[in-house]
Amino acid sequence: MNIVLLGGSGFVGSRVAEILRNKGHNVTTPNRQELDLLNPNLHNVEKILSNQQVIINAVGVMSRYAEVLDKVHYQTPKLLAEIAADMNIKHWVQLSALGADWQYPAEFLASKGRGDNAVLQIMPSVNIARPSVIYGRGGASCELFIKLAKLPILPLPEQGRFLLQPVCVNEVAIGLANMAENPLPHGAIVNMTGGKVVSMAEYLTIMRQNLHHKLPAKVLNIPLSLIKPFLPITKILSNGMLSPDSIQMLQDGNTADNAAFACLLGKTPQNPDEFIQAA
Repeated sequence: MNIVLLGGSGFVGSRVAEILRNKGHNVTTPNRQELDLLNPNLHNVEKILSNQQVIINAVGVMSRYAEVLDKVHYQTPKLLAEIAADMNIKHWVQLSALGADWQYPAEFLASKGRGDNAVLQIMPSVNIARPSVIYGRGGASCELFIKLAKLPILPLPEQGRFLLQPVCVNEVAIGLANMAENPLPHGAIVNMTGGKVVSMAEYLTIMRQNLHHKLPAKVLNIPLSLIKPFLPITKILSNGMLSPDSIQMLQDGNTADNAAFACLLGKTPQNPDEFIQAA
């Protein structure tokens, strides 16, 4: 099968490419020179999509600029889907994010939601994956968590009570590859969440014990009222990683039922104790 994988050199996409190539599929992974998501060249797009059967969009960015999020997560996928539909490409697999909703107040999830809605309306067959916090070496947010877990004292907003359902990057990649090979019904949305709900503090403790082989650290409570005045500055310094939006997403939680994900994998998703220990 001929598959175009957008974001094929990225954290999740590189793993999806490896899985599909090992299964004998012809996977095209255009680089930024071939396909600039901020300024796509229509001639290049048509060339890349020629004779393809499936598109996997595994692109996701964090940015302090709302217009970058909108362009990469919504406008360009919409344009690519329109071209793909005209070229009679049948199936699109979309890597979104848990909680994606065009009405969400945080632009990251809102732009993801707009992108999801756009491709659903344009392509004849679309499957959407919405993962929780993804664990895996090389992921920007994961590496930040790993560094934080090593500190002797964990300074966490609201004592790290925010609820997460972390998922292993390898299982997310397997799920996306399965969606490409064996499409689910059009419009199927799979919440890709791990086998256990944990607080942020618990997640960091699991990392601390399994990766750094240290005893649990003391958690230093940082009230949100103290953090919020500095978030506009940290948004710039971290390019959107630590911002009012990211705090809003943490407050709202990052959990969901994983029954559909378990069916896609053919097994129960791993919990953090399992996939971090195996790392």
